[in-house]
Amino acid sequence: MVNKINNLFKNKVYQKTPIWFLRQAGRHIPEYYSIRSRAKNFIDFCLNEELIVESTKLPLKYYNLDAAIVFSDILMIPWAMNRNVKFTKNVGPTMDPMLPNESKIIKNINIPLLLNPLENSIKTLRRDLPPSICLIGFSGAPWTLACYMIEGQSSKDFINTRKAIWGSNVWFQELIETLVIYITDKLEMQAKAGADVLMIFDSWSHMIPNNFFKNLAIDPIAKIIHLLRSRNVNIPVIGFPFKSGGSLIKYSYESNVDCVALDWTVNLSWALENINPS
Repeated sequence: MVNKINNLFKNKVYQKTPIWFLRQAGRHIPEYYSIRSRAKNFIDFCLNEELIVESTKLPLKYYNLDAAIVFSDILMIPWAMNRNVKFTKNVGPTMDPMLPNESKIIKNINIPLLLNPLENSIKTLRRDLPPSICLIGFSGAPWTLACYMIEGQSSKDFINTRKAIWGSNVWFQELIETLVIYITDKLEMQAKAGADVLMIFDSWSHMIPNNFFKNLAIDPIAKIIHLLRSRNVNIPVIGFPFKSGGSLIKYSYESNVDCVALDWTVNLSWALENINPS
């Protein structure tokens, strides 16, 4: 059975475009809440192998999709870094905010060990799913994870994070570099467990001041790709710098991702003319 999405990276062309959706395993599916209710909180949900597998498979019951994206959350890395991550109804994710020059940038965390349920779930999914279904693993990008960790929650402007760029540059850069390692570890673990494709979500890349975009949105991703390849992880990597506008061009050429995901603000004709075609 042909894995169409994998073949797209080999320049295979199909009459019918292969399809999958962001958040395809979420709240719009009738069984989702009954599955989620079997865990005491969302973190436990994301650490329960049985529930991860069920939630990942669920969209395939309703839609004729070409991929399954592993059910998890980008904030599992801050959780592993002891940031007291919580998901509260009508509030969203919260955690202990990091302060400028805080010394609690925890080094040498064994991400694969702490996220072992995710690894085991991917092994089960790859065994259970037909070869034609592409299995996608993912992580948040360093900048986006840093935004949540410094603010302690979502924000309209991430002002404290942007202040940290200017006021605590050495400390902030240390945080970014630490996240690069942990993100690489998580992506490597998912690839070696059986993921066919990896994706890096930079949900808040549009909050980066223009003169810092290369340093914070492009270079860290290029470092992650380099580390993955040095660890013999050679499956395709999709980068998603959300709402990054014209910076997409530079990102497509310098981040070294295999594919750039486009958000709804991007004109597709413009993208065809400007985004790195390789």
